[in-house]
Amino acid sequence: MKPDKVLLTTAKIIVALVLVLCFVNVKVSCDENLDKNTHILKKIEVRGNKRISNAAIRSVIRSKEGDVYDSNLVSQDVDAIWSLGFFENIEVEIEETADGLNLIFLVSERAVIDKILFSGNKKIKSKKLAKEIGIREGDVLKHHLLKLDEDKIRDLYKKKCFSRMQVHAESKVVNGETTVIFNIEEGPRIRIADIDFKGNTSYKPRKLLKQMETRKKRFPKIMFPGRFEQDVFASDMVKIKEFYMNNGWLDVDVGWEITYENDDSEIYITIHVKEGKRYYVDTLEISGTTIFTEDELKAALKLREGFPFSLDAVEKDTYQIRLAYGAQGYLATSVNEKHIFAADETKVKVFFNIEERDRYYIDKVKIIGNDKTRDNVIRRQLTFNPGERLNVEKIRDSQRRLANTGYFDMESGMPAGISFEQGSEPNKKNLIVEVREGRTGMLRFGGGYGANVGAFGDISYTDRNFDILDFPKGWNDFLSGNAFRGAGQILTLRFSPGFERTEILMSLTDPSIFDSPYSAGASLFNYIRWYSLYEQKSTGSKISLGRELVRDTYVRVSPSFELIGIERRDDEDDTPQDVLDVEGGNWKTGVTFSAETNKTDNMFMPTKGYTISTSLEVAGLDVDIVKYDVKAKKYTTLFDIPKWGKHVVAYGGTIGLVESTSGEDVPIFERFYAGGYGSIRGFKYRGVAPIDEKTDEQVGGELLMLLNTEYLVPLYKDIVRMAVFVDAGKADESLADFNFDRFRMSGGLGLRLSIPFLGQSTISIDYGVPIMKEEGDETQGFSFNFGGGSSF
Repeated sequence: MKPDKVLLTTAKIIVALVLVLCFVNVKVSCDENLDKNTHILKKIEVRGNKRISNAAIRSVIRSKEGDVYDSNLVSQDVDAIWSLGFFENIEVEIEETADGLNLIFLVSERAVIDKILFSGNKKIKSKKLAKEIGIREGDVLKHHLLKLDEDKIRDLYKKKCFSRMQVHAESKVVNGETTVIFNIEEGPRIRIADIDFKGNTSYKPRKLLKQMETRKKRFPKIMFPGRFEQDVFASDMVKIKEFYMNNGWLDVDVGWEITYENDDSEIYITIHVKEGKRYYVDTLEISGTTIFTEDELKAALKLREGFPFSLDAVEKDTYQIRLAYGAQGYLATSVNEKHIFAADETKVKVFFNIEERDRYYIDKVKIIGNDKTRDNVIRRQLTFNPGERLNVEKIRDSQRRLANTGYFDMESGMPAGISFEQGSEPNKKNLIVEVREGRTGMLRFGGGYGANVGAFGDISYTDRNFDILDFPKGWNDFLSGNAFRGAGQILTLRFSPGFERTEILMSLTDPSIFDSPYSAGASLFNYIRWYSLYEQKSTGSKISLGRELVRDTYVRVSPSFELIGIERRDDEDDTPQDVLDVEGGNWKTGVTFSAETNKTDNMFMPTKGYTISTSLEVAGLDVDIVKYDVKAKKYTTLFDIPKWGKHVVAYGGTIGLVESTSGEDVPIFERFYAGGYGSIRGFKYRGVAPIDEKTDEQVGGELLMLLNTEYLVPLYKDIVRMAVFVDAGKADESLADFNFDRFRMSGGLGLRLSIPFLGQSTISIDYGVPIMKEEGDETQGFSFNFGGGSSF
């Protein structure tokens, strides 16, 4: 093509493009003017709503009359109206007018539930089902909530062993009313009739059943309903396999089969166990240690040469070695384990290789979180000090001691925690003691009932973290609890009137005078007690001086002065001579030497450890006696089952001896009696004792022997526990009767209720049945011990 033609063609194209661009610009300009004139929201309406007001809907709409129409904003308005939860459907209409647009929201309201009905339920009443579901009459009908309520009903039936039940919710409009109907097909109640094991040659079925949560039906059904839950059963099979593996059977295989009988109402489970061969530790070697000998570390391990091998023992022994090093300050020590299986034998070689690293020392001890409790009160509970080597065992013991003070928030689960931070030098650590202040003062206005003391009222104040020198700066300090707090002193003020006992008590104890290991306390008391034979009035005072000899072991000396008034309640002919001998006022002055050790993990609800206490009292004036007693109790956790709790056995005993130093009889009010709560349940309070030959009344003895065993089973966390107990013992005439002759015994069941708003109080309800008794004993089945009040 010639150049001039090319130029002409190019020029034509350019002219055409210019014309097109001009046309487009004119069109855009015209559209913009049209938007400004015709896309203005002149009116916004809501239609279709009957119960929900326009104002309620408009309050969530962001589009406003007079604004330019914005489709994105309208979409957001639809979402906002939907979020109100009152509508099943929302549509948008746009009406064009000469001067703008009308925006219309068309809504369709959800129905309101007028009635809720249940159909097909025979085993569970409609009233029970209505309480279980979440929807209520008058609520807006939401179908997704019906699905959730179906699940709730299904879960309730499964708890009642109706594992095949079906439920379907539907809504109907009848006579203008919206009715929700839950259609239920209950099916049979299915319970586990039997669980059988096959192939288990090494362990009895009872041992394997302890590894399982699934239980067959047996008495009492409230605890063992025989409910079958697939996920729980699958977890049980894993637990049985782990149990075998943790005892050396590494090749174990567990299978099962389930059959139904009696119209599918009974389940029979057969668990097949293929144990395989048991693996044993052939050799056990520990290398890399310099601060311990190999034998010292081996002595602390669970694994032994010639004993079964398990991975669980490997893990625990690795931790045990770290713990041993941690007690010496070697926090960063690394423990590497390796095990090798023999090629053709069931033997395992185990190697622990230790990489010892720097020893750490305590640089500073910082305390945080104590708004009311003084630092020194916390520090005196710590078993470690700045400058000494870091010891993880002392840290754990310090946490236990802080929790047992009762100063801090026990309901939080972690009243005191101890952590580390880097100190001033590479091999030093700062220890951070963080506490959560708890409720230490308890004011009670209420009453209670005790099997040993009858009904009583209770107006009392107890504070375990009192400070007698912390005077309030004003009423606000006093009312807010910021006064008289933080020194760790124990104050008790009590007025407790009752039908069988009235008590007035004031006492103050400082467990650590000037942060020393010495303690001091003083009390004033007035005590009136009505027994079947006489009325006893005791008024006096006592002071106490003590010292902590070693951690958790205390000794005390307690001088006391007391006036004891005795007045007979019956005619002289019916009153034993032992009462007549002491009628009137009896002055008593004496001193008591006592010692106590508490090694429990929790002073309020112990699960392991022990307590031992003993006392020797020497008294004179009108009451010339020597009285000695010793008490011991041990707590052991048998099982700690997830989602159930700790099964604890507590057992112990008491021995008491009293003798007269004047050659006369021991006064009747200083003698020992047995029976009642804390003694031999199933017998009345003071219902076990030597009897006066003339009147057949119990007059007490000079010897007391008690043995108690109690098995505590959690029913609901730590709040509700069941107790199975056996009590035995006697109160006899003299030390010459220190034998098992005339021993009484009882057994029974009980409940323990620990209610949080009662502080650390526990309600105890027991029913005991005498198994061995003597003529003249007074029995009593139920024994109660509880009180109530409000606290702050």
